[in-house]
Amino acid sequence: MTKSVSLSKLTAVFASLLVAFATASAATPAPAPPQGMVDLVLGKPYTITSLVSIAYSFGPSEASYYTPGALTDGQIASSVAFSDPEWQEFTRGGARSLVIDMGEVNTVHQMQERFLNYPSAGIYFPRTVTYSLSMNDTDWSVVGIVNSSIPLTSKVNQTQTYAVSGLNYQARYVKMTFTVDVNEFADEFQVFGDSGVVGNATIPKITPPVTYPNAYLAPGSPQVGGIRNMVLIPNGYYSANPAIENNTVSQLIPYVGYQSPSGAITDFMFDAVLFTPYGAAPSGGNYGDNNSTPTNMSDWVYFLDNTFSPTYNLAALDSATAVVKKDLNDPSYKEKVEIAIPYPCPSDTDFGTINGTQEDLSKLADQEQVLSWYVDQVLSRWDSAGYTNLKLVGFYWYSESAGFAVNDSEIAMLNYIGNYITGKGKVLNWIPFKDASGFADWSTLGFDGAWMQPNYSFSSYPPQELAETAAACKKLGMGIELEIHWNALTDSTLRDKYYQYLNYGVADGYMTGATHAYYQNSGPGTFYTCAESTNPILRKIYDATYQFIKGIYEPITAVSESADPVPQKFNLGNNYPNPFNPTTTINVTLAKSGMMSLRIYNVLGQLVKVVDQGFKAAGLYKYNVNMDNFASGVYFYRLQQGNNFMTKKMLLLK
Repeated sequence: MTKSVSLSKLTAVFASLLVAFATASAATPAPAPPQGMVDLVLGKPYTITSLVSIAYSFGPSEASYYTPGALTDGQIASSVAFSDPEWQEFTRGGARSLVIDMGEVNTVHQMQERFLNYPSAGIYFPRTVTYSLSMNDTDWSVVGIVNSSIPLTSKVNQTQTYAVSGLNYQARYVKMTFTVDVNEFADEFQVFGDSGVVGNATIPKITPPVTYPNAYLAPGSPQVGGIRNMVLIPNGYYSANPAIENNTVSQLIPYVGYQSPSGAITDFMFDAVLFTPYGAAPSGGNYGDNNSTPTNMSDWVYFLDNTFSPTYNLAALDSATAVVKKDLNDPSYKEKVEIAIPYPCPSDTDFGTINGTQEDLSKLADQEQVLSWYVDQVLSRWDSAGYTNLKLVGFYWYSESAGFAVNDSEIAMLNYIGNYITGKGKVLNWIPFKDASGFADWSTLGFDGAWMQPNYSFSSYPPQELAETAAACKKLGMGIELEIHWNALTDSTLRDKYYQYLNYGVADGYMTGATHAYYQNSGPGTFYTCAESTNPILRKIYDATYQFIKGIYEPITAVSESADPVPQKFNLGNNYPNPFNPTTTINVTLAKSGMMSLRIYNVLGQLVKVVDQGFKAAGLYKYNVNMDNFASGVYFYRLQQGNNFMTKKMLLLK
């Protein structure tokens, strides 16, 4: 739930370190070819392509530290100072492929490239480097795949040469492809061999090319448990305001069913709900892949206890679904559910005791034990709860990037838990942030399905980045997450950004062609606030989202708002009608977000009805109050938020 905040922090760290190394030493000559060979690509021009486009996202930053021709100029960086101009930066995008036309058919014996590891600046060794040869730049032969021989979790600033030797092949074109999970820095691509065809050099056998789905992960796909539109609902632990972690029936109803401005449920809304932690845990740890702040067993149990509370969250969702399906006369409907899995950080060597054994998460076997224990806990608690209106379809991997630099056993661990969950008849899904580590390999990491975050709402990217991300999702067979910033209720620019997500969904086909996840604020959520609001600007967000879900949304060319929707003062409106029998309407204005209550008292000062209480975002609220079971007479209704309160009188006449 941290979105891409870590990316901005990483950029700041990188920039500061770059200044620190501004006095890097001059370049030195690249390694000489083995005796009798020449560097066949020395001084040759090359083309570089990324697996997915970064033109509107990471491209501008990458261009600042890239010099055309530097990778074949015969020079290497003289140190691990990444500000050395010989080090060439490549950021995100999944992978890069460098292709060189040697101009004639030569004999290739060895291919190599040197990379840099500087973890504090987000610079890591590539997981793999693949070397290929071709006679025509169309049909390629893979002649070597080199994995990093140094653990990717290494914190040492160092270099590593990825080389494949002992070759004896004819080729005119050479290619190097390397994974790019965060930042990769390379300084010299070398191809050693003989000019022309020498001796018994052969043409290598053509390798079948890698194929990609080139289609969005379709709505209702089995890989995501049949989900079409899933909304993220945070819960678990929030020390600043514990009430936020407890989602109630009334708060969840507008997510399951579309609530009209009059308050009536007229259709279904999101068909799935994901319960996921805020991030922080009671111990002070973080549920994500941060080795400096790991969580422990008690933190995981806390999240489970809160999720399976007999009053809130899953129980409340079950009751909310019952209300919606009754209103819509659809007794067979069940709301789909996914539940997050926290990350087992290897730094936690004292996680807790399972089956009498103390779990040390630095060991793969213990990571597997903890993950399977957690999944079993969820399944057991689910069966015991006996929800009649919900269907548990799967699990969500909480970490938003693959932790190759966090856990040496990352791939094995993910494949283990993916297979374990499949064996239980459920799916394991993932929502990586924009071009996160491993995003392009989601299907081989153990995930059944994945949505990707564009992160447009939380960045300075131009709107074309949404199309760029959509193209990546389509190429890789992913769904898309739609994101509304937590400040969109008070900022028209951020509201406009959300509408851009919807607009591009129509233009690029992902409105109807892809499965969606929806990120929103917590407590009880932006979409709930907009559903309840009498402010047409905010209500528009909820209605547009519903239209998008139903595939009938029409793009908004410009968001024109005459005024900012933030109320300027705390106010309790006069109820109407007054006198009334038995229903009346009360309007409430909250100038700031926070805990509030609207309560009704009789003439003796006794509390007789709680209309609403809990956390509310700043905005306008309309309450339809039913007093059918109360006697005629004078009543007082009181609004309170912090030190602010107002009380007014109303008359019930039967």
